[in-house]
Amino acid sequence: MVMCVVNGCDSKSKVYFTVMFHRIPTKDNERKNQWLAALNIDLRTPVESIKKWRVCSEHFAPEDYLENMDRVTHTTVRRLKDTAIPTIFRAQTGRSGSSPTTSTPQKSRPAALPAEFKVPLPLQRTSPAKTVMGIRPSAALAPTWTQLDPHNIESAGMDISSTSAFDISMCSEPAADPADTSFAPTSPSTSTTGSTSSSSGPLGGWKERKWMVNESKLMELFQKCSTCGTLMSEANQTIHTFCSRITVSFTCNNGHTGHWESCPNTRQMADNNLISAAATLFTGATYTDIAEWAGLMNLQIPKKSTFYNIQACYLIPVIDAAYKKQEYMVKARLISQTLDGEGVQLCGDGRSDSPGHSCKYTTYSFMDDSSSQIVTFDLIQVSQATSSVAMEPMGFRKGLEKLLDEGLAIKVITTDRHPSIRKLMREEYTNIIHQFDPWHVAKGMKKKLVAASNRRNCKDLAPWVKSVSNHMWWSCCSSKGDATELHRRWTSILYHISGVHRWEDNGREYQCYHKELSPDQQQMKKWLSVDSPAYKALLEIVMDKRLLKDLQQMTLFKHTGQLEVFHNALLKYCPKRLHFEYAAMQARTMLAVMDHNENHSSSREQAKSAAGLPRHNVVFQKQSKQWIARPIYTKTTQEFRDGLMEGVFERRLDPTVKYKESASHVRIPRLPANIALQPKPSKEDVLRAYTSRFKGPSERL
Repeated sequence: MVMCVVNGCDSKSKVYFTVMFHRIPTKDNERKNQWLAALNIDLRTPVESIKKWRVCSEHFAPEDYLENMDRVTHTTVRRLKDTAIPTIFRAQTGRSGSSPTTSTPQKSRPAALPAEFKVPLPLQRTSPAKTVMGIRPSAALAPTWTQLDPHNIESAGMDISSTSAFDISMCSEPAADPADTSFAPTSPSTSTTGSTSSSSGPLGGWKERKWMVNESKLMELFQKCSTCGTLMSEANQTIHTFCSRITVSFTCNNGHTGHWESCPNTRQMADNNLISAAATLFTGATYTDIAEWAGLMNLQIPKKSTFYNIQACYLIPVIDAAYKKQEYMVKARLISQTLDGEGVQLCGDGRSDSPGHSCKYTTYSFMDDSSSQIVTFDLIQVSQATSSVAMEPMGFRKGLEKLLDEGLAIKVITTDRHPSIRKLMREEYTNIIHQFDPWHVAKGMKKKLVAASNRRNCKDLAPWVKSVSNHMWWSCCSSKGDATELHRRWTSILYHISGVHRWEDNGREYQCYHKELSPDQQQMKKWLSVDSPAYKALLEIVMDKRLLKDLQQMTLFKHTGQLEVFHNALLKYCPKRLHFEYAAMQARTMLAVMDHNENHSSSREQAKSAAGLPRHNVVFQKQSKQWIARPIYTKTTQEFRDGLMEGVFERRLDPTVKYKESASHVRIPRLPANIALQPKPSKEDVLRAYTSRFKGPSERL
């Protein structure tokens, strides 16, 4: 998720948030210094850090923008002028007597004050030369915004920090800090005042806390009249249920009436029905799993038809709108990068919904190599292609053509060695550098090595399989773009594996890059003899003509490792071997993209223990048959789901949206009614031709 770098600014890229984000100019050193001075950031900050920061449009005046026709959406959009500098900064209150806030942007956001401490005051623009107490010092070019009381102007500079962080801590429970061993969590038996916790949201909203209540305990509340205390019989109660909602109407013997509902309604639809359906889809669950879980507990949830009606009418359109906004922001950044003359480097890979050649869908995704964010994807159904094998190159072509039409200057594309994609790049996109992924190449080579080591007379090759695979990675990453050097380093494994660490080639002397081995190490190592069958099998694999030719397209050391991370996230939202309709499959893929992009806009940090040490898991790797250490990273976030939930209720409140009607603007290509090659016959004809080898002639239908 993109966040504004200005200290105290809470702008972030939410679903229904129309704020734009701009990069700090780094090409022009003078403009860069002007921006840094305006933002109160140290001018000596490394450029690598500055490139990761963004400034939102809230800090620019309206006259800082130009209106142009966008080439992507063909609509009028605002673009920042080349001479624009951030000049608008909201007031920030600090602790009394504290030093000014530092210029280094902080990763963590300051905690917001409770509602009772937030007093909305009008904003008045002051000149840059004025210094206002409690406001971060700004540069000479940047005017400030000061909160003023309309009744008492002198109170604008009053320091209210003495009642902020210290006083409110008396009435709120501190959050658990796993690194603090002295923290003792509240006992489960401890009762707390108030109906909501600090993380449950406002009372009555969709984030309001909810409990599972037994029917017998619920009906105990209606045994007596709440007005006069008279006992009520079941005959005077009318109970209606619809999915997760229950309503009770009652009349006591004294004529007092009442009506109770288990949840609020939004345009006559129970909020809990909407929330439970949205939570099922937005978390990647399936209705079948949730319904089976709820059925065992006899928990009332929306029925199957209600769930799919809500999904088609409200959930999928909201997902589509949120994805389009995020996709536009990612592409706008890449187009800006293109206009700056930098060019774009992408990696692409396909993922099928089931293994083998029987898949129905293939998702082909393109990822920006610099930010590890998904730029676009195309969902291909098998009926759109001639075969399941042709689905991946079809998705590749559609996605690449779409990006080129939108104005992206693509310099490099990294893929696997799919023959059809190789041919496309070689014949139709000659101006784009095509690189192969070392991970896919090493994976295929490793399979050949394992198969060769399983032969009867090649068992000595087995201990070297992992070393040869690692040597492939080392050769690619250390050749520095030189194809000749990559070829030489790769083939040098043949010398090392036979115990030769110094050799002569083309009149030059070379040696291995590892440390010199001692005589004992040299003697203990099981080197392969050049006359052995194991060495000859290795020689055949290493010197394979196709592999040596492909090395020329592996010089830049571009790999699709982050795309494999995205495919793991895709498994959560689109599990394999589960069937989804095209619209649902597309929406679930969009959810996976938004989840991935939120958590990979910057590299995830490794989790740390209470002692501050990096955390690892020790796992047994099935492939290598060894125990290895794997780093544990910080937990992912899914803040985009909150925006989706808000969007669902906004769409429900829209009177123009009719229930049980799908959105017309959702992008779904024209597809055949089904993947069958013949029209469906009648059921009677199928049953007449039905036979079973497990039944005798008399038992058949």
